[in-house]
Amino acid sequence: MEEIDIHEIELNETIDGFHVTECLHESQVSKLYRVTHPDHQLTLIMKVPKISVILPSSVFAGFETEMRILSKLRGVYTPKIYGKGDLASAPYYVMEYVEGTQLQDATKTGPLPIEELCKIMIPVCKAIHELHRHNIIHLDLKPENIRNRTDGSVILLDFGTAHQAQLPDMYTVAHEQQPITVDYVAPEQLFGVRNDSRSDIYAIGAMLYELATGQPPFPKDNMLTVKKRLYIPPKPPRAINPDIPAWLQEIILKCLEIRPEDRFHTAKEIAYGLAHPNMVTLTELSEQTRRPGPLTLLTNWLGNREFNFVHDTETHPQQRLTNAPHILVAVKLIHSSEELKFSMRDTMLKIAKSDKHSYFTCLSILPKENFSDRGSVDEFVNLSHPKHIQAQAEMRHWLEPMRLAQSRVNIQVFYGDPSTEIVNYAKQFAVDHIIMCAHRSEGSKKTIGSVPEKVIAEAPCSVTVVRTRQDKLPQ
Repeated sequence: MEEIDIHEIELNETIDGFHVTECLHESQVSKLYRVTHPDHQLTLIMKVPKISVILPSSVFAGFETEMRILSKLRGVYTPKIYGKGDLASAPYYVMEYVEGTQLQDATKTGPLPIEELCKIMIPVCKAIHELHRHNIIHLDLKPENIRNRTDGSVILLDFGTAHQAQLPDMYTVAHEQQPITVDYVAPEQLFGVRNDSRSDIYAIGAMLYELATGQPPFPKDNMLTVKKRLYIPPKPPRAINPDIPAWLQEIILKCLEIRPEDRFHTAKEIAYGLAHPNMVTLTELSEQTRRPGPLTLLTNWLGNREFNFVHDTETHPQQRLTNAPHILVAVKLIHSSEELKFSMRDTMLKIAKSDKHSYFTCLSILPKENFSDRGSVDEFVNLSHPKHIQAQAEMRHWLEPMRLAQSRVNIQVFYGDPSTEIVNYAKQFAVDHIIMCAHRSEGSKKTIGSVPEKVIAEAPCSVTVVRTRQDKLPQ
C-alpha cells in the first residue's frame, strides 16, 4: 500500500486559527476534539480522520462525503460548519457543538409514554424529510447521530455513509462496502443498495420500536445473522408492550416492512401520523400479536432475493416526496357562495382522484376573540367553543359529497390571523400544496395585503387560489 503523506492534527496544535484543547471522543477511524478560535465564542468541535493507522479507503471516502455534504447544506437540521482543511494535506472540519442527547437518553429508559415518544420523534421525522428534500439519504440513522440544540431543534450528524443523489457516490468509486450500524440497517442495504430514501424510513421504524417497547426490533446481530431480516419480520410491538395503541403499531410495522415499496414513502407521513393518530389507516399490521407462520416466512425467503432489491431505475429522494402529497385546504365557508364551495370541493376531488396516496388537512380560521372584557379565560373558552364546533360540523357537511376515506381528511379549526395560521401550519407539517379561496368580499379591498397574497408570498409550497366568475375581483 502506497504511503500517504498527510498530516494528522493532534492535541494542543493550532491550525488555521483553531486551537485543539481537548479530545472528546476517539473511534477506530477518527477523533473528535474541542477547539477554540479567537473569532468564535461558542463551543466548537473538530473532526479528524486517523492517518497514523492503516485504514480502508472507505474511511477517507466517508470523510470526504461528510465534508462535501455538510459544506453544502444550509438548514436548522444539520450542524453549522466553521472551517475545513485540505484533504490532501491536513483533513479536518470544524462544526458547532450540539450537546442535547434527548433521543439517545430516551432509548435507555424506554418504553416511553406515547405522548413523550411522539414529542421526540415528530421533529426527527421532519428533519429527515428535509434531508431527503435535498436529495440526501443518510443511511446510518441511529440515536447517537441525532442531537438537539438548546432550543429543542433536531440536528442530524455523521454523514460519512450518506448518499447525495446528484453527486458521485464515493463508496461506488471505492468499490467497498460502507460501514453501517447493524441495529438500524434496512434489508436492501445488505445488498449494497444506497439510492433508496426508504432505507432511512426503516431506521425511523427501528427507533420508534425501541422507544415504544424498550428493546430493539431485533436482537444484537452481526453481518452474518442480520440477513434473516430478509424473511423474518420483528415481533409485533403490542406483544411486548400491550399499552401501545393500534395506530402506533401500524406506523412502526409499516416502517419496518421488508420491501421498501411497502413502507411509507416519506418521513413527513410518519410525523403527520404521530401528530394525528386519527389519520392512520389501520390494516392487519395493527392487529398482529405474533410473528407470521412458516408459510409466510418461506414466501419471504423465496421472494426477497438480491435481484429483487436492486433496481435499474434510480429515483431521487426529492422525486419520491411527491408520491404522497399533503394538501392543505384553507376553507372559509361562512359567506362563501355555493358556486365557490363547489369549485373548492371540485379542485380537492380532482387531486384526490389523481393521486390515491394524497391526504388533506381542511383548515378553517376563526377570528381571534378579545376576552379582556369578558372575565375569566374559562368564560372565554365556553363562549368560543360553539363557534369551533359549528365550523367543524360545517366542514364535515361540505366534505360529505366527496366520500373520501376518513383516514385521508383531517379537519382543523384555529383562532387567529388567517394568513399567519395557514403559513405556520404549512411549515410545521411540510405541506406540499395549499388550496385556498378568494371571496367576493375581498373585491372591495386592494389586492395588496389580502390573505391569499400573504400566503403566496410566505408559504413554503405552491398555492392555488380558487375563485368563480361571480367572485372575480373587478378590474
